[in-house]
This record gives sequence, structure tokens and C-alpha cells, in this order.
Amino acid sequence: MTEISPVVKAPRLSIENFRGDFTQLACLMQASWAENPGQVLLYTSEFLSSCFEYPEADFYLAPAIYVQSQAVGFVAGFPRQVKFNGRNQKIMVITFLTVLPEYKKKGLGIMLWSELVNRARAAGFDGMVNYCVDGEPMNAMIVGSCKRLKLPVARIYSARYMSAVLRSASHSHESTENNKQAADIFLDLAAPLTGSQPLARIWSKPEAEWQCVRRSEPITETFSAEGRSGLLTGYIMPISDKAHTRCLLIEDILWGTLAPEDRQTLLQEFLRKAVGAGVRLATVPVLGYAGMEPFKKARFQSTRRVLHAYLTLWSAGHAELPSEPLSSMYLDVF
Repeated sequence: MTEISPVVKAPRLSIENFRGDFTQLACLMQASWAENPGQVLLYTSEFLSSCFEYPEADFYLAPAIYVQSQAVGFVAGFPRQVKFNGRNQKIMVITFLTVLPEYKKKGLGIMLWSELVNRARAAGFDGMVNYCVDGEPMNAMIVGSCKRLKLPVARIYSARYMSAVLRSASHSHESTENNKQAADIFLDLAAPLTGSQPLARIWSKPEAEWQCVRRSEPITETFSAEGRSGLLTGYIMPISDKAHTRCLLIEDILWGTLAPEDRQTLLQEFLRKAVGAGVRLATVPVLGYAGMEPFKKARFQSTRRVLHAYLTLWSAGHAELPSEPLSSMYLDVF
């Protein structure tokens, strides 16, 4: 596979594999996304480095544009195995598309995105998922770029969010060490979702270990009672406000067969662990695969944020795209 591709009509710029300079990448993202209205997450070099420790993550799937030694544009794709309408699919979730402010409106974002799509197809992926915040220009860019490349695309889900402010406790000294056996419990609880959801993650053991233990600042909590188990996962990131407020982003909601009161206990312990790690705000996407009543009882409120998921499948013989959005899905959103 070719590692470097010239950018059309810009001879002084070139697209190449990301060089692994995470501190510079963090600065690029902060400079670019500072223009966005409202609070945004603070993507640190530690967090970004952790993302590339994910199993099978590769700099080949992270094309960047450099001007001399400075990164001015970047995008990344991370591999996911999913079951969609009864068929296994190897897809790539595209994220972190960003361009330095002084290089915006020059078409670099579309160039990077198109390069990543071409690399994913060459690497044997079956398709991709792109996420776009409701109302932002990215929605039109993704749909228009897919049409330009003659790729099918469908909006398969629109995720709403719930959030809560967490109150610190005077005795919040709980351990944030995550259960080393959590990955095995995680795999057992996540597996049934591939049969109940129209689109669901298929996890490997290394992926589950990264999700529960090895990623940047993970929070994982398990609960067992009378042979029934449940598990919640998430991770901590700061917000780019003056205080760098620590936020818990909740990911996997695996209630299993827990009774309603046990689900509430699991959530309470999960949030207590987060508070012990300095978290003051928690947010969770509503994806339809898990009941949200425990969050409502914990005073989580609906927010105005909506994130659209766009699915493209380009491999012949694979499942057709849905004509209407899915009722639910089990896939990480970011």
C-alpha cells in the first residue's frame, strides 16, 4: 500500500501517514476546535496516544497533511467488527477530522477524508461510519463526498444525549482501580446484543481489555447478585474550560439480567467511582439498546445535542443500507 499520496493542486503539501507526534496533534485539534461554539472536550496527547493503542489501530489509517514539520490537517479511522442485519462487517469509524484554522476553506478536510476512505477500501474494510453533530456543515460534506465518490450512504441513527452534574462527596476516596476480570464479564454481557440489535459491536478479548482497563482514564464498574451480572464503562476527559472540568463519557450500558434496583445500585457505584476521580459532569448517548430509567432516576436530563450516524457499505454482496433510520444500535459514538 502506498504510504504517501500527493495532494492535487497543492504541490507544497502532501498527505502522509501520521508521524506519531501526539503533542503537536493535540495542539492542532485545540486550535481548530476552539472556533466551535460552546464547550468542547480537551483532547490531550495522552488521550490521543491511548486511542492508537487500540488493537489494530494503525498510522496508515490516520492520514495527515504536513507543512514541513508542522501538521496542519488530520483524520483517523479505527477498526470495528460489527454485525449488521445478521452479517458480520469490518467497518471503520472515522473521527478527529481537523484542519488548522489558517488552512481551512481550502478543501484539505475533504482531501484527507477521501484519502482515508481510499485507504480503508484498499485495506479490505467493508464500509465506514461517520458521525456529525446536528446542524453542522459536516453533515452535507459527508453526504456530498459519498455521492461524489459514488458510495452509498444512509443516516442510520440520530443519538440524543443525557447529562448530569455530579456532586462531590466529602469522603470521596473510593478506589478507581478497574476490575481486572471486567473484560471477561464485559464479553459475556455484550455478546447477546449481536442477536437483539440491528447493528452491534462484536468484541475481541484485546478490545474488551482496552475498553475496560487499558484506555486513557477508564471507569468500569461491575455488579453481581444471585447469579446475575451487569457492567458499565466510560472514560474521563477534561472540558476545554478554564477549570478543565473533568467529564465522564459513559459508553457501554450492559444491564444484563439485573433487577431494576440492582441496575440503580450499579449506576450509583459507577458514578461514585467517577466522583472519586474528580469528575463533575457525566454524559451518556441514548442509543436504544439499553434502558435509561436508572439514569433518569439519577437526575440525568436530556440535552439539545444530537449526533447523526452515517453508514456506508461498499463491498459487493454485503447487507443493503436501510431506507429508514434504525430503532437502536450498539456502537461507540464520538
